[in-house]
Amino acid sequence: MSTFDTTMLRDAIVVDGDALAYLQCHDGFADECHQHMLILRRRLLQACRVMDVPYVFLSDGRVFDGIAEHADCLEQDDIATASVAGRQLAECERLVTGVAGQGVILRTGPLIAAQEGNFLGDCLGAMREGKVLALNDTLMSCPTPVSDLARVVSGMIDQLSCGAPCRGIYHYSSSGAASAYEFAEVVCAFASQFVAPVADIAADDNGLTWMPSVPVLACDALLQDFGIKQLPWRAYLPRMVRAVCEGGSK
Repeated sequence: MSTFDTTMLRDAIVVDGDALAYLQCHDGFADECHQHMLILRRRLLQACRVMDVPYVFLSDGRVFDGIAEHADCLEQDDIATASVAGRQLAECERLVTGVAGQGVILRTGPLIAAQEGNFLGDCLGAMREGKVLALNDTLMSCPTPVSDLARVVSGMIDQLSCGAPCRGIYHYSSSGAASAYEFAEVVCAFASQFVAPVADIAADDNGLTWMPSVPVLACDALLQDFGIKQLPWRAYLPRMVRAVCEGGSK
């Protein structure tokens, strides 16, 4: 970054999803790595400010994972972290908002994708083995397919590239708050078409819950400023479940 040519940023929009991607399957960065990445981000943010380039940082609701009640969290609510990942995301957010002018932060819910290593894939892996799944039925969240998040980011970039002045913090998660147990019920219904046996599921306060643990996010500001509507995660699920099941049967 010390020799970074800022002219490369001309007419660009920077989307930084590095931290969010890594923290989907890790509890946090090593502290030395995290501090180094903060330094690099600061330099890039300063270059974006010089070139008048929007900088979109992808985060998630773990910045609120220290809140006991997983109620609708607003963009302006005070951050309260309980996890290393939540703290590190919050520190990145403070950096982005602290370098005045060009920062846009998009927080999302627990991401799901058609691959193992996330909550959907792990549930389906257990179901293929016919295991009984004990799942939490009290902690609510809004699972968000990666493809839905990509749709939203694309829509934001389209508008920012046309000069939309929107800056600051926004929330997006797919619509439909559900507990891990309720989500697994829907997954079971779709999975039964492709695999046998399908696991039994049981509600258990000490059972598996959303990983990562992300409270329900209020998403009204994104609709108001960008006109981007929430879509239900259920609409994405049949194709995703089929992809995981058919991939696992090969």
